[in-house]
Amino acid sequence: MRFKIDNKEVDLVRGVVYTLDAQQRKRHEIRAKTLQVLTVLVENADRVVTKQELLEMIWRDLVVQDQVLVQSIKEIRDMLGANTIKTFPKKGYRWVAEIERIQKPVQLKALIPTRILAMAFLALILIIGLAHYILDKSSSQQLPRVAFLPVENNMPDKLHDWVPVKGMDHLTYGLAQQTELPVSDTDDVLLAIEHLQQRDLQNTMSIAQLVFKLQQKLGAQLIVQTRLTGYPEDLQLHYTLHSQHGPQQGVILSHSVDDALNQLVSALAEKFGQREITDGSHYQGAFSNQAFAKGVNAFLKRDYEAAIVLFQSALVEQPNMLAARRYLAGSLANTYKLPEAINLLQGSLLLEDNSVSQKEHLRANLLIGYLLIHWPQGDNRQQELDLAEQYIAKAKGLAQSSQDKLFIAYSYEELGKIKRLQGQYSEATRWLLAALEYHQSFHGRYGQTAALIELAKIAIAQEEISEAKLYFTKAMQVANESNASPNQIWVLLAQADMYRDLGQKARAHTMAQQALDIAHLADSPQLIARVQAWFAHVPIHTVN
Repeated sequence: MRFKIDNKEVDLVRGVVYTLDAQQRKRHEIRAKTLQVLTVLVENADRVVTKQELLEMIWRDLVVQDQVLVQSIKEIRDMLGANTIKTFPKKGYRWVAEIERIQKPVQLKALIPTRILAMAFLALILIIGLAHYILDKSSSQQLPRVAFLPVENNMPDKLHDWVPVKGMDHLTYGLAQQTELPVSDTDDVLLAIEHLQQRDLQNTMSIAQLVFKLQQKLGAQLIVQTRLTGYPEDLQLHYTLHSQHGPQQGVILSHSVDDALNQLVSALAEKFGQREITDGSHYQGAFSNQAFAKGVNAFLKRDYEAAIVLFQSALVEQPNMLAARRYLAGSLANTYKLPEAINLLQGSLLLEDNSVSQKEHLRANLLIGYLLIHWPQGDNRQQELDLAEQYIAKAKGLAQSSQDKLFIAYSYEELGKIKRLQGQYSEATRWLLAALEYHQSFHGRYGQTAALIELAKIAIAQEEISEAKLYFTKAMQVANESNASPNQIWVLLAQADMYRDLGQKARAHTMAQQALDIAHLADSPQLIARVQAWFAHVPIHTVN
């Protein structure tokens, strides 16, 4: 649905507001939950929508405070005007502004001749199509029509707000260019989704129902659903292929959005480009990849026990799948099975060392070092830190040999932590400042926050509280610039730790409460659990 209000145009499908100035057309992205609130209010403008109704419809799987709804209402009023929504105290909200729906114009004068031409053209196409069918039965009619859904953007920043529609268009154009597969246009898919959403006023349609109706509406045999997660330079593109044989899942690991999208296009071109969909091809590889993808989903939802089973299933088919071994180790560590996790990672280092496995070896070394730093196991802490330093140094060497700047920065950060824990503050500072230089060169610069927090901890250890506060302020500025909610939370919790150690419990609680509010606004169960762990005095280190 699209509509005009004052000098603005709102597109509820793409989730954007355009300001229609005489000089330029400005675009403003609408936050996902705020978009859902706006859609419900506009489509139910004839009545008051209760707060409880909105919370249950939009945040139905989460326990949240009313403040998340208040924030969305504020964002709508800031974008579209203070008088667009009327508040009914202790009851709810109602959309009261006049809007002008935007419809595609119909040219009546050209309607009749256009129909005649269309019929003649259709007859011609049928004749040509029949001849083509007789001459070559095995051509394009065997190829499945493909439709891409908008990419679900789960990146923790505002730098990737462009991903849903542009990413969808990238996939659509790429697959159409690389193969003879018929691919539904981006606009056609968005229009079909809009029509289906207009009929689903209560927002109750499941993804399976949406896929089925889109397959009917678009005549598509393959619907591709995607979700982007991770951090800049370290991304995961999860995908589900919906066909008549049921959903197939997979995940792509990459350093950039474009590369991840291109990898998916290539995988689809190879899988479907020259044959019709069959449910028996590549059984083992498909099973393993599905098990791995489902494991990663379970891992991200903190269901580590389920993730362990899925990663083990993936490794039955592909024992040397290093990414699955790494995620399995992370799941074991998060369930306090540290020796098993380290043994698994050490085994990964013994597997074939080639260009494909080099980055996984880098990650395995880094993860072993990280586990030794954050999960003390033995009585000899100094020996543990020395061993951690050896693994981190190996990771650093691999990162430098491949010029992987992100993992060079990560290695420097972990070396800085080790030196801080050993009381070698000057050397720790040197490593952390070097890490900052690398992070400042990235497009998403909020990775700086980890190094800045560590520098603040060094200042605290030296009783330089004013200097620590300066580092925290800088870290929060960097996190705010990208609207990176996880990083905002880490900064606030680090400050809460400082104030709690200083005996300023009220101020520590205030900082932690701010972190909890941000976690609720981000609708992230993982972030909420992290902050709640602080209140419960439980260590919050987990493997991401």
